[in-house]
Amino acid sequence: MTHWPIVKLTQARQVFALMDVDEDDLPPAADDLHARYVSLRRGEAPADALDYIAHALPRQEAVAWAARCLHNHARDRSLPIRDQLALDHAMRWIDEPSDTNRRATHAAAEAAGQRSPERLLGMAVFYSGGSIAPVNASPVLAPPEACLRYAAGAVKASAYRSGTPGTTLTEALTLAEQVAERGVQALAKP
Repeated sequence: MTHWPIVKLTQARQVFALMDVDEDDLPPAADDLHARYVSLRRGEAPADALDYIAHALPRQEAVAWAARCLHNHARDRSLPIRDQLALDHAMRWIDEPSDTNRRATHAAAEAAGQRSPERLLGMAVFYSGGSIAPVNASPVLAPPEACLRYAAGAVKASAYRSGTPGTTLTEALTLAEQVAERGVQALAKP
């Protein structure tokens, strides 16, 4: 039985490949995906564990997890309006994942603060699927890892902005584990 039924990858090597680790540095094919995460989680760098689990999750689950993390962090602060709009658009896309909402989220992300976690989240939404070319142009698909990198980056940036990055990263990791186990159902409000 798998620890993470939502995760379609089976080897740590596959996750590290999505993380753009050099082929010479990839772990052996026999390295278990979950065991490697547990090792990273117990290590000294929670951001490494976060990158790993973000790249292990399917794209939609990774974006939904990142959005929930940012939404939770935003409750404790007043965001600049342009960042709040990017977050609101991302949350709308999660509820209604249409191409129109995906592109609207991208526009809001482009208007958000250059270094804001909400901008990164909006980019994760945009790169989650569908063409990244202009509407009437020939379709261009983003590499699947782009979405995952943006999702991980959004969560890390939000954690560091929180003032308590260690605690915030730990909470994000716990939530990501729940998503890996139960999918987006783990994000349902109690």
